[in-house]
Amino acid sequence: MPSGYQPYSAMQLKKHGSKLKYIILLSLAVFLLANRGFRSLIKNYLEFRRLQKQKIELESDKLGFEKSLKLMKEPGQIEHTARKELGLIKPDEIEYRFQPPKDDK
Repeated sequence: MPSGYQPYSAMQLKKHGSKLKYIILLSLAVFLLANRGFRSLIKNYLEFRRLQKQKIELESDKLGFEKSLKLMKEPGQIEHTARKELGLIKPDEIEYRFQPPKDDK
């Protein structure tokens, strides 16, 4: 051993080791955040996740529309919709309208 060299005690190693860990972590964080490529990678990842969620929502909407279209193509559904929503009747039919009952409470 060279003269004047004293090995660190376990307590000194722990003390300097924890500081060293923080310095390394801080250096790594500064390096990564200062790196334009890494920031671009994070930005692209976040955009990818957002687009994945939007894709799932759109696929769900598509399934709903397909089911609705399938129901509309069933026989009698177009006539039912025309009668209910548009108030249409056939030429030889008579429409009767009744007053709704009054609530006596």
